[in-house]
Amino acid sequence: MSTPAAQTAVSRLIDRGVLETAGPAALSVTTPAMAMFARGNRRIFTPRCMEHSDRWVLVAFSLPEALRATRHQLRKHFVQLGGGLVSAGLWIFPEYLQSEVLEVLGALDARNYATLFISETFDHPGSAREASAQWWDLDKLAKLHRSFLAATAGLDATSIDAEDAYLGYVVLIDAWRAIPYLDPGLPEQMLPDNWPGQASRERFVEISAAFKDRAAAHAEHLLRLAG
Repeated sequence: MSTPAAQTAVSRLIDRGVLETAGPAALSVTTPAMAMFARGNRRIFTPRCMEHSDRWVLVAFSLPEALRATRHQLRKHFVQLGGGLVSAGLWIFPEYLQSEVLEVLGALDARNYATLFISETFDHPGSAREASAQWWDLDKLAKLHRSFLAATAGLDATSIDAEDAYLGYVVLIDAWRAIPYLDPGLPEQMLPDNWPGQASRERFVEISAAFKDRAAAHAEHLLRLAG
């Protein structure tokens, strides 16, 4: 990357609140960005799946017309959290996503317009599978899981080569990183037959455990060579 391009990239990260100046010729990651990275690590590296007994959090909100842009942002962020749209202004999430829902509401100054309900079950006119198909885009989620399985099909968890581990780990994370945000980890009884999500989660955990340490060691080796 050229110097001007690097400077532009750094300036954008500062404008977005990811980096801040920490003295002459020094930068540091901001506290909110560190919290964001920590949430991202939890999402990506510890994929969760609901059990039959897990509870739900429902979010009901009504924003005035003057906050139409905020309404749009809420919808965008709720989809990216893995929320299901029950009806206009009513969303459903696994309870374990409640803290992230509250963070979004707070960040968008919308907490005063929303009420949260905790529920153990719901009574849908159809089956649980019909409810999930109505509230989530399961076809899109299934395609993401199948794409991940295809992208990682050539990775060998038994390989002992450090460079292979590093390259494979990059492929793994790149193929996986969007899935745990969009897929809330619905319980089995709400999913279609032959759902690929469980297979992709198991594959991610297997390959990640096999490659992580050796990939990190190889990255440190490359940095020492570059330094």
